[in-house]
Amino acid sequence: MVCMDKIERLKVFCLVAENKSFSQVAKLLNLPRSTITYAIQTLEKEYEVLLFYRTTRSVSLTHVGQDFYEEAQYLIKNLKDLNRFKTMSKKSGGKISIGMPQRIATQILLPCLNEYYKNYPDIQISLNSQDHYSHLMNEQLDCVVRVGNVQDEYLISRNIGNVKIKTYASPNYIDHYGLPRDVSDLETHIAVEYRVGKIQSDLATLHFKKNNVKVPYLVVVENSEAYLQAGLAGLGIIQIPEYDAYLYLQNNHLVDIFQNIEPQEVPIQMLFLDRKYRPQYFQDFIVWLKDILKQKLLILENL
Repeated sequence: MVCMDKIERLKVFCLVAENKSFSQVAKLLNLPRSTITYAIQTLEKEYEVLLFYRTTRSVSLTHVGQDFYEEAQYLIKNLKDLNRFKTMSKKSGGKISIGMPQRIATQILLPCLNEYYKNYPDIQISLNSQDHYSHLMNEQLDCVVRVGNVQDEYLISRNIGNVKIKTYASPNYIDHYGLPRDVSDLETHIAVEYRVGKIQSDLATLHFKKNNVKVPYLVVVENSEAYLQAGLAGLGIIQIPEYDAYLYLQNNHLVDIFQNIEPQEVPIQMLFLDRKYRPQYFQDFIVWLKDILKQKLLILENL
């Protein structure tokens, strides 16, 4: 194993960050790949931070890694001390980047943040609230909240619980099309089509616990807010999480049209890339967020 001092390891780190590849840097420096890997692992251990997200196919800087890269470049030129990163895990303030579905962000997280900031005033939260699945590595996110099953071997998941996805229509829709009594009646009805990352189809699909039903549609939308508003406007039947329909049911803006049919249940999960080097303020945020989600989302306890 080639012996490197700290400055040499930092130079290797910068090269990996710029080339996004351990193998290319090994070829560039005419060194074994294991030497490059060891240099990066030594820096991570010394400063107690995770610098890169790694998979078999890609390498990218973490959120902290990007800051470390800028500082390392400066240090290489000016020999500035980087020891401040070593105490990062113990600081009370910092940055958290999180991705979650739009409706969870606007209806649950944002209204609760003022309460959170009473105890954690020095945290900066960057919120990615898109309906498509946020990519942790590409978007440099610390955590993602997802509704539905996740199959990704590189992600660490923390299950929060299950939510019911129920079937609703507005009173206007029911006045026009009637109230379906069973899924067999749906052939004379229409749904709102919700298309995010789906292949285009001439029919929408309504999902139930025991079967799926194809239904015609007139309107296609690409985000959850438009989907809900289309349902409220009477443009078709919609299926949304039970927690998101609660107020609209109370105000008689939506009707639960299949109360005797078992709905589909889907998990809500928090996803991470790595357990190592999480600052305490981030650990505290995750505990707080999990409690808020369980309280607000009418979570079913691991049925």
